[in-house]
Amino acid sequence: MLHTLSEKTMHRVRWGLTIGWLILIASLFYDPFTAVLTHAQNLHSPIRLNPQQCVKMKDHCLSQEPYAVGAMIWWSIVVPSSIFVLLVFGHEFWRRICPLSFLSQLPRALGIQRKRRIVDAKTGATRFELIKVSETSWLGQNHLYLQFGLFVLGLGLRILLVNSNRIALGCFLLFTIASAIIVGYLYAGKSWCQYFCPMAPVQLVYTGPRSLLGSEAYQRQETGITQSMCRMTDSKTGKEQSACVGCKATCFDIDAENITGMIWKNRAVSLSTMATSAW
Repeated sequence: MLHTLSEKTMHRVRWGLTIGWLILIASLFYDPFTAVLTHAQNLHSPIRLNPQQCVKMKDHCLSQEPYAVGAMIWWSIVVPSSIFVLLVFGHEFWRRICPLSFLSQLPRALGIQRKRRIVDAKTGATRFELIKVSETSWLGQNHLYLQFGLFVLGLGLRILLVNSNRIALGCFLLFTIASAIIVGYLYAGKSWCQYFCPMAPVQLVYTGPRSLLGSEAYQRQETGITQSMCRMTDSKTGKEQSACVGCKATCFDIDAENITGMIWKNRAVSLSTMATSAW
């Protein structure tokens, strides 16, 4: 659906969502303002506490005190909204607006990504190239196992630590952002999204080859830019062009329907079956 929107427009959207997310994270550490929304005497607030309601813990009613709403916004609005986006608009919407994907590209924007030094055996010329994840490497073949493991780990941490603790949630989100930036430094392209992000199994299960309002890659074959491909705007012509640096045959950003057909071949079938069955 969003494959027709310009990269400039989506860039502004990503900036807005990223700033909003960072403000939300900051509010988890310091927020003297929103507690008034939960005060029992604030009759205009739909989320005010009800002093007549008893929240039982064993045989006792817990005391209810006004609280900052940052964590509630995250768990009650942001997380469910991401699932809704995946179901209805699909991966191309999600990957083009995801703040974490945007932040993972920070090292590329600053020009500080890790590079490999290569010396030509014949001429002795030296050049540097970005390091990409090889499709034949362990990570390239088993990334879905890693991503699903990280997803389960995140669920466990939520239940045990971060579900109701604002500081723990803020630290968890900052750690996730730092991890995405580090991966963006170590590897070229959308390596965080493709090989590490715990949301990848969720996309695979909820979206599959296509969402309700998702586009088909062949609709834009004439431009060479489909779905959620990395793209940039040419400063001279003003036209969009591909910015892929780690292209692979089975890329979810280029053609989700094609990769769904290929994922059931060879070893990939066990990965997909594992993710779907475990979910």
